[in-house]
Amino acid sequence: MREAVTQACALAGEPLEDDVRRHATHVVADTVGVAIAGAGTAEMARLREVGDGFGSAPASGAATVLAEKPRFASPEDAAFLNATAGSFLELDEGTRPTGHPGMHIVPAAFAVAEAAHRSGAELLAAVVAGYEVSARLLTAFRLSPPTHPHGHLGGVGAAVSTALLLGEDPVGAAAIAATTPVIPVWDACYAGATARNTAMGLAAQSAVRSIRLLRAGFTGTLESVPALFGEVTGRAVDVDALAEPRDPVRPRIMRNYFKRHSACALTHGAVDAVLSLPPMRVADIEGVEVRTVANNIKLDRQPAPNDLSARFSLPYAVAAALARRTSTVGTFDYEPEIARLAGTVEVTVAPEFERRWPDHAPAEVIVRTRDKTLSAAVDDPRGHHHDPLSGEELRRKFTGLVGTVGEPLWERFMALHETADCAEVLDPLRTQSVT
Repeated sequence: MREAVTQACALAGEPLEDDVRRHATHVVADTVGVAIAGAGTAEMARLREVGDGFGSAPASGAATVLAEKPRFASPEDAAFLNATAGSFLELDEGTRPTGHPGMHIVPAAFAVAEAAHRSGAELLAAVVAGYEVSARLLTAFRLSPPTHPHGHLGGVGAAVSTALLLGEDPVGAAAIAATTPVIPVWDACYAGATARNTAMGLAAQSAVRSIRLLRAGFTGTLESVPALFGEVTGRAVDVDALAEPRDPVRPRIMRNYFKRHSACALTHGAVDAVLSLPPMRVADIEGVEVRTVANNIKLDRQPAPNDLSARFSLPYAVAAALARRTSTVGTFDYEPEIARLAGTVEVTVAPEFERRWPDHAPAEVIVRTRDKTLSAAVDDPRGHHHDPLSGEELRRKFTGLVGTVGEPLWERFMALHETADCAEVLDPLRTQSVT
């Protein structure tokens, strides 16, 4: 564990390769765009209204609470609110196997970089390092159901990022975050319990707080990770990943995926397969089979009647794609008619696919209609590092989520590596909110 932090921090101590810098910039921008869109949900709007001590103007040491009308708060509160908002739409990036480092790390690191007036180059280096730690941990330990991948190991990487930005001991911060993990379960997703969306927020907040605890003389233990995730909530499967030499050309942030569909990432291969099929009348569909990997069987369930639960049902995601023939933020919202179609979807494990996971995430969808059978398969969802999105595709996603201020804000992020003060990056968002 200590070696993983050491190797990651060495990445941050070297100039980033151009490709790595560009990719890290996309991770930061994509994460912020998803958080801004998630901030528009009714729950997040009400949560901001009941916030304590939020201001409309920047104060010394404050960070931006992302929203159409941004506010300011302490870095701890901003990290919590922004990472929580980023959980709502299920559009945040991730890594296999398996978690979502970006939405833990970026809200914490960006809040600290804003408040401490760090440069964009420092922010990007810290994000790359924190991502390296979280991704190595997620490779080394395999979570056992019902443990969900939000919180915990993502928060450890976020603590490393914040420590680097504030000139503190990243090992000490990581140890504190490892000792105080957030551990949610899949059942909350199935039920549609929206408090589940705070898991990443709590982990990001804890990462920022780890610096305050460190400065106050608190200590943690890195042994919390193998004890909790190697024995209690998971098992060690590749501990050598923790000590691998750093790869400055292709660090683990380069092996991520970006999401195009507003649903759990485990549904994306099947959704892509559906959208590659020719249109068909829903009334003609007699049955649907999804062939996938064993890891995705946890989503072989019918949804509860709410939007969050629908996003964690593989049959529902396939039915929504079949019926709506598009993928927007609203495509996977719950509707009874879609749920009825989802009842015709059968999910099975394909042995030939199983042998390829987690390096690849293949899926096949077979649709039987009254007069024919149609099928389509994908090796990986679009956006996976084996089939990456272009910069232009990521820009369109960002501007579609952010709205009218999307273009100038995107340009600010694309120039992040040249930015002297991260507190200036979100100026277009703040300017819009007062016009």
